[in-house]
Amino acid sequence: MKNILKVLCLLVLVTFFAGCPKDDTVTAEPAKAYSEQYPIDEAAIDDFLATHFVTVDGDYNTTFTEIQEGGTETPIKDMPNLAFKMVDRNDLTYKLYYLVLNEGIGESPIKVDSAFVSYKGTLTDADNTTFDSAENPVWFMLEDVIPGWGEIIPQFKSGTSIENPNGTVTYQDFGAGVMFLPSSFGYYNGSIGVIPQYSPLIFNFKLINQKHIDHDSDRVLSVYEYYDPTKTDGSLLDTDGDGVPDYLDVDDDNDGTITKEEVKYFDVNGDKQYYEFANIPTCSGGTLKKHLDSSCQ
Repeated sequence: MKNILKVLCLLVLVTFFAGCPKDDTVTAEPAKAYSEQYPIDEAAIDDFLATHFVTVDGDYNTTFTEIQEGGTETPIKDMPNLAFKMVDRNDLTYKLYYLVLNEGIGESPIKVDSAFVSYKGTLTDADNTTFDSAENPVWFMLEDVIPGWGEIIPQFKSGTSIENPNGTVTYQDFGAGVMFLPSSFGYYNGSIGVIPQYSPLIFNFKLINQKHIDHDSDRVLSVYEYYDPTKTDGSLLDTDGDGVPDYLDVDDDNDGTITKEEVKYFDVNGDKQYYEFANIPTCSGGTLKKHLDSSCQ
């Protein structure tokens, strides 16, 4: 199977699937209510965490094994590196579990950034069936793949790379983990390949690298324009209140001068340059950077 995570249309999984890879046949039926399905998924994930242990090799590859009666292995649910994130979605609050195998030492992407990731996806069935994998890292726009990736990958940091004399590249110190996703953070009522409808998914992943994106090409990276720093609920930043979040708004303060013009300057040679975000000046001793202050151009 090709890298099915690339299939943007699977985020919605309605009846229109034009553009999906020809070897990834997708079927769907009218969706259940999320409030009906989530308790089922939650119970399946909780059971998996309680009845399985994990072994991890030196490259952070994982193998899950069911604990036999009388077994003394530590179930995943009792591992100290098992974390969770609470996410509001579909008028519900979900608990997304993830194992931290290695945090990483670089930067973390946000959910609309690009990530260079290797991964293996498996089901929670008795055989822990593998449905997709990429041993060699692949670049993904996190907003273009299943929702769970945009929630969990940003909890980790990228690593470093070394180019070897023979032309190969060695990656090290990267973030690595495992995410356990309810079906609404995967393919929900869609069936693709060996993945049944309403399947919780497990991904063992390695965040090799990341790249911050400038969605509106205004010379301010989206990582600085996405979240509203005054709120803790994940609200998007919309400085001028026009309903268009800053990371998609070419004029963030709605003053008639596009942001790209407000963050430029000319160096000593008269060449046009653009400020790094931290160095964008304010006006008249104010606290807002000039591109966010409608009284300043």
